[in-house]
Amino acid sequence: MKMIFLVDGDNNIGTGLQGVEYLTPEDSILIFYQKTGLALSKIQELCKNSKANIQYLESVKGGKNSIDFQIITELGVLIGRGEADYAYVISQDKGYEAAMSALQARYADTFREVALRPSIAACLRAFLLRATDLQELQAALVREYGPLQGRRAFEHLTELFQTAAKQQAASSAVRTPPAAQTETVPVKRTRSRRRKSSQENAKTAPQPKTAEQPDVPAAAAKQSPAAPLTGEPAAAEKEQGKPVKTNRSRRGGRGQKRKAPVEN
Repeated sequence: MKMIFLVDGDNNIGTGLQGVEYLTPEDSILIFYQKTGLALSKIQELCKNSKANIQYLESVKGGKNSIDFQIITELGVLIGRGEADYAYVISQDKGYEAAMSALQARYADTFREVALRPSIAACLRAFLLRATDLQELQAALVREYGPLQGRRAFEHLTELFQTAAKQQAASSAVRTPPAAQTETVPVKRTRSRRRKSSQENAKTAPQPKTAEQPDVPAAAAKQSPAAPLTGEPAAAEKEQGKPVKTNRSRRGGRGQKRKAPVEN
């Protein structure tokens, strides 16, 4: 966060430069002074421990309010260029309040904060540490920066906290993945595999022996004579008492025994 401080060298500059050692190289300090005021060497001695970018601007024309007008002119130029996101006039002179209120009312969208402070330390005051909940934090911001800037600061802090919480939750979820559940998946047997297995089992399984089909040696089967093909029934069938089949006539009808011819 870059901040610009416009210091009034004619109004308690020793108090105004308190906290200058806490600034960073990104911050800028513009010190306006007159030859009739505090010597430049002493002002430089007060700023020797600061890391900020410091410029010493001598008043072009002497007078009672010459530095005041020069500071307001410089602040207006910075706001017009868009270089005054956080700009503070460091002085205990209440005469700046009218000009600061006019800038805040007309050009509030061009900067984040422009305010009058008695010292640099007052701009860096850790007022956030006094808040115990969100309501107190918002109230402290409004008291410090006014209704408009205080509300903006509170919304900005809320967004930062929500983003940080989401990032932390996402990183913790990546670091601790849930334990993988190992499940035994049954192997599905296709129809072709089932057919093959059933055929193999049928080949390897022994065939059952029935009473109607006794085992006959191969040699005996070869030597057994074939059954007679004549119309007369076999002798074995006669002995067993099986019914004798009769041949039917060619004309059809029931079979009849042929009679012997009658001799004259």
